[in-house]
Amino acid sequence: MLRDVAKGVAKNTGVLLVQQVITMTSGFLLLLFIPRYLGPEEYGRFYLATAITGIFAMFVSFGSNYYISKEVVRAPESTGQVLVDSIAARFTFAMLSVAAIVVLCEILGYQGEQKLLILILSVSLLLLAGTNTLYACYQGHQRLSYTSLGAIAERVSIGVLTIPLLLLGAGARMVAAVCVLGILLNLLVLVVKARTIVPSLPRVRWRGVRDQVTHGVPYFLLSVFGVVYYRIDSIMLSKMTPEKIVGFYGAAYRLFDSLNIPYLLSIAVYPVLARYWKDAPNIHQRMLLKSLEVVIVAAIPVTIATIFFASDIISLLYGLNAYGESVILLQVLSAGILFLYVDMILATALVAADRQRSLAIIAFIAIPFNIGLNMLMIPYCQMTFDNGAIGSAVATGVTEMCIMVVSASLLPGWIRLSFRWGVVGKSLVAGLAMSASILLLPHFIPWFICAGFSLLVYCGVLWLTKPLEPGEDQFLRDQATSALQSLLSRFRRASRTPAPEQNL
Repeated sequence: MLRDVAKGVAKNTGVLLVQQVITMTSGFLLLLFIPRYLGPEEYGRFYLATAITGIFAMFVSFGSNYYISKEVVRAPESTGQVLVDSIAARFTFAMLSVAAIVVLCEILGYQGEQKLLILILSVSLLLLAGTNTLYACYQGHQRLSYTSLGAIAERVSIGVLTIPLLLLGAGARMVAAVCVLGILLNLLVLVVKARTIVPSLPRVRWRGVRDQVTHGVPYFLLSVFGVVYYRIDSIMLSKMTPEKIVGFYGAAYRLFDSLNIPYLLSIAVYPVLARYWKDAPNIHQRMLLKSLEVVIVAAIPVTIATIFFASDIISLLYGLNAYGESVILLQVLSAGILFLYVDMILATALVAADRQRSLAIIAFIAIPFNIGLNMLMIPYCQMTFDNGAIGSAVATGVTEMCIMVVSASLLPGWIRLSFRWGVVGKSLVAGLAMSASILLLPHFIPWFICAGFSLLVYCGVLWLTKPLEPGEDQFLRDQATSALQSLLSRFRRASRTPAPEQNL
């Protein structure tokens, strides 16, 4: 049974990885163009607008990715009722959020272009009421190929439209409008495929809406932490530093955010953890421990490569002349990648085990802690280094580390005792070998070749230390082959699908 569960997780993770490759390619192209063509100040305004609307998006979501998917995975027959009740609740929240954004702009004194950008992006909140709910239902049914189609449609359409518009001289407001259009396309894809999980829609049950709001509070509190923690620093920087500092921070943070690869694994493994944590605790334990081992092994080379090659990455994407200040920000943020990766899996496991209330308490303690760190570090770093965003980057890493320690303490003792610390030690040894290879390579070798070679060194040393348990290497090879065959089969079926005219 465990092998079947792991096979399902591996398949869904493979689908999400394909999605990630496509969306990251689109995102990479956008990073090449948007900051360069908008410039630090205008990009700073755009990034601030996305941060503010991102904060209000948590009210629209109201913890839907956790709560709805858990309800669906434990009672698939209730999907239709859960869907309509959730959309009714979240669309109401979206309308209230748009009104609150208008009031907030007046309170904070945002006018002109900044206010217009915020209002344009706030339209996306109305669309997210449907998108987030459908996404969570698909996740509960483990139909992640459909959510991937929606995400690909959104990201590719944004890339295809934004780049030509920037070349033609469009500004931030046009980029914001294209982002809203991309979310609309995502929603349309999810709606088209909805019959695969909901053959018919019942009427809205207002008692169900009330119950969803009541039971969703702990999950909402978690989302409050996630969004406020990740977005509040941008608002604080906008009030305590020049606009260009927000642009430098936004450029570095977008790259840091794109490195959050464990997010894909957490999406794939969450339904499994939620289903088996009571009925089959051995499966829950094994999937959790293996997920932690995977993200730790992945975090160390990502951290090393990003720190060593931050200057080259910023030069390639943004240009050092305009965004040289982002180099140190990316390096400081990358130092906390390991904490971020582990926190993602720990939070997923705790919510799956119905420990969301405890996690919410941690979240609310962490918010004032993070805000306090920002209030101390931003002015200090602005005066000392003329870059207050360094303080926000430090505050992010310190907060992630504290959350990791406290979240790990919430796990059952028998799970903590089963963790193989040898995997951490072997990964660190491989990381040291990787760092040494970068330092010893001649400087005239292109940086991307150095990065690739150092990654091979990391994998080689890791293989020599044998971090896998007996039989796991063959299992991983089998799952990789199965995932590849599944993707090729899906591609062949898609290529043989007749056009709509032929169906008629």
